[in-house]
Amino acid sequence: MEEVSVTYVTPEMYGYTDRGIQKWMGLILADQTDAIKQINNEVDEIEGKDEMSIEEISQVLHRAYAMDFPIAIQANAMRNGSYYKDVECKIAGYGNGRIFLKVIDGRKTSCTIDQIRNVEYMSPLDWYDKKK
Repeated sequence: MEEVSVTYVTPEMYGYTDRGIQKWMGLILADQTDAIKQINNEVDEIEGKDEMSIEEISQVLHRAYAMDFPIAIQANAMRNGSYYKDVECKIAGYGNGRIFLKVIDGRKTSCTIDQIRNVEYMSPLDWYDKKK
């Protein structure tokens, strides 16, 4: 039997340097852009909940912070004649007139009390089931 010699040639041998994940960024960006456009086209008609006073909102936020309860906040803002979906979060802290929130998906954000239309307690089971 004859012995066969195999020569492996790679692009790196000719000076090509692989850019790794960078070469895929354009493809990922296009997919993300399409997904965002699809989400924006799906307009949910969300009814406005009863508008709460600043005192009522403050009481709920204080208890939620002290007891580490999850809450659902409806923003006092509209888009295309509909309110935004509730922000499901926990209070991470407050200071300088801002309320710092830890959103259920792990993001961190902040708001002021006058940006809140309605706030209500969530079931802790809903918080931990969705976090998985």
